[in-house]
Amino acid sequence: MISMKGIFQAGRTLAALFFSLSLVVGEASATTKADTPEQWLEAMSEATRNLTYRGHFVYQQGANLETLSIIHTREAGENGQRELERIRYQDGLPREMIRRGKEIVFATSGREPTRFEHESLMPMVGRFTGKEFRKFYNLKPASLDRIANREAVQLLVIPTDRHRYGYQLWLDRRTGLMLKSVMVDSEGRIIERIQFTDLEFPEQLPDAELSQIKAVKPVSANEKLVKLTDEDNKKPAEWSWKSGWIPDGFSLRSQSRRKSPVSDQTVDAVNYSDGLASFSVFVEPDETRVLSQATEQIGSMAAVSKVFRSNNSFFHVTVVGEIPLGTAERIAVSVRPEEQKQVQAIK
Repeated sequence: MISMKGIFQAGRTLAALFFSLSLVVGEASATTKADTPEQWLEAMSEATRNLTYRGHFVYQQGANLETLSIIHTREAGENGQRELERIRYQDGLPREMIRRGKEIVFATSGREPTRFEHESLMPMVGRFTGKEFRKFYNLKPASLDRIANREAVQLLVIPTDRHRYGYQLWLDRRTGLMLKSVMVDSEGRIIERIQFTDLEFPEQLPDAELSQIKAVKPVSANEKLVKLTDEDNKKPAEWSWKSGWIPDGFSLRSQSRRKSPVSDQTVDAVNYSDGLASFSVFVEPDETRVLSQATEQIGSMAAVSKVFRSNNSFFHVTVVGEIPLGTAERIAVSVRPEEQKQVQAIK
C-alpha cells in the first residue's frame, strides 16, 4: 500500500516546487502598470514565466524550515518555449528536483530517482490569475510593505468556506512579481511560508548549469497520466470508484492507473482542483485485511490513509493534498467502489 512517509516526502517536495515557481523577483525597465488586485496577479504570472534567474529561498512548513537554491530559464522546444528549472535542498540529505517542460525528476542521494509529470498538479504560476478560483476566494488589497529590501504590495486571498486555506501575497511594486507568500488556516495561523533571500538575473545560464537540467530523461510510459477522455471515442477514462462527498468547487482534473511503487498492486488515482488548491485520491486493493485509519499533517499537506471492507474485499484509500485535515478525512471515508465495476477493480 502507499506509504504515508513516502506521500509526505513527495507532498512536501511538490509544495516547495509549485510555490517556488511563482516566487520570482525580476528587474523591469518601468514600474508595473497595475491598479487592481487582478491586474497585479496577471502581471506577476506573465513576468514569472519568462525570467532567467538564480537564487535562494526559505520554505517553512509548521516548525520545519529549509533553505533551497533555484535556477530557472526558458528554451525553445519542439512545441514552443518550455521552462527549465532546478531546485536543490541546502539542508539535510542532498536532494534536488529538475523540471524540463512538464517532466519532473526528484532525486535523493543514494536512491533511484522518481519521475513524474506535473500536468495534473498546476504550479502556483497561473493559479491566482484564472477566473475559476475567484468563485471560492475573495481577492483584496491590504497594504504597502518592504520585503527583501524592495517595496511590495500585499494582497489577501480569502476563501469563502473552511475547506480551503487562505493566502497573503507580497508582490514587488516595481515588477508585480511575488516576493513572499504565506498560507493561513481559518484561524489565521501560518501553515506555510516561502520567501526569497537573494536573487540574481543573468542574461543566460552557464552551459554547465543548463546541461544538468537538459539531461533529464523522458517520463516512462507507465508513469504517464491517463487522459480524461480518449481521443478516438471521446469516452471518459476508466475509473472504478466513487466519492460520496467532494467540497464544492473542486472538479476532476486528471486520473491515472499505474503500478504501485511499493507493491505489485495497481493503484487508481484521481486529482481534483478548484483552480488554486488541489488534492489527490489513491485507491488500491489491501492485502493486510485489517481495518485501520491514519492521519497526518505537515504544513499545508494533509494525508489520510484508510482501509475499508466492501463485501469480502479490502481496499486502501489515501487522500493527500493542500486542504485542511478534516476535509481530507471526510473525502476519504466517502470513497467506495462502483458496484458494477467492483470485480474489474479487484483484478
